Amino acid sequence: VSGTKVLLDGIMSWINRKDVEILQTTSVAPSTASIHVVQSGETLSGVAAKYGTTYQTLASLNGLANPNYIYVGQQLKVSGVSSSNRIYTVHGGDNLSSIAAKLGTTYQSLAQKNGLSNPNLIYPGQSLAY
Repeated sequence: VSGTKVLLDGIMSWINRKDVEILQTTSVAPSTASIHVVQSGETLSGVAAKYGTTYQTLASLNGLANPNYIYVGQQLKVSGVSSSNRIYTVHGGDNLSSIAAKLGTTYQSLAQKNGLSNPNLIYPGQSLAY
């Protein structure tokens, strides 16, 4: 119930309060969904991979008609496993750009998340959070 409108559970539709008989109301806890701010070069599938979900789920959760269109600075609701639990181990010949491409993110995002002031200085065996 919100002011003069009532949200019908299951069909996500608002109707006028005067048109329904309210038998019981319950308080709903605030959403625990996290927010991801889109960075340059990110795709919806890349963001989804970070959070252990699919681009279809994120598109639905965020009401995106076209999952190919997201923009820098856009705030996306995300659900699933947090990316903070995922680790990539650097191999010989890796560079931050190639790692980012494998993980569906950007080298800038990896550098920031791992506190790398120089993204060219990584070494085999190094653990990177993503």
